[in-house]
Amino acid sequence: MISQAHHQGPALQKAASPMLTLLSRLQAGTLGELLTVAKLNSLGHAAYISPEGAPGHDVMVVIAGHARSIEVKTRQFRTSPAQEITRWPVNMVTKGDADFFIFIELDLKNLTPTFYVLTNNQARSTFRDYTGGGNCYPPEVRRIIKPNDFSALATCTVDAAGLPTLPELLGC
Repeated sequence: MISQAHHQGPALQKAASPMLTLLSRLQAGTLGELLTVAKLNSLGHAAYISPEGAPGHDVMVVIAGHARSIEVKTRQFRTSPAQEITRWPVNMVTKGDADFFIFIELDLKNLTPTFYVLTNNQARSTFRDYTGGGNCYPPEVRRIIKPNDFSALATCTVDAAGLPTLPELLGC
């Protein structure tokens, strides 16, 4: 059977399409973690989701033979990330020891993620604290990080003793 919207042309079809419903915070967070692990694995990194309730991080990734922690924060939008995503809430007291932060802008139209990969120091530079929590602010993140650039993960080096270091994390 042909719908009435089909007979009335594209304008009515567009108007008849349902409004995108935001995912719950738990759904968006879980999806962000899964997309992060999939992306990291597709880039050749060994990555996995940390056990539920693991302190201080959501994902682990092996870089230069050493496990590194990642805190993932996902925000979703219907039409414009610049207008709809105003903050990534972060509790630096419980999550501030993560080696990396990945902030995700999730386009609900097609479930396409845009990843922003930050070192701990970079995330802290975009963070504003307030009683009970704090936020990393997207305009500041977008100013210092190129979207979908995972080169921050390649900043791992080895010191004179052969121990892995992350220069940006150490402020070098």
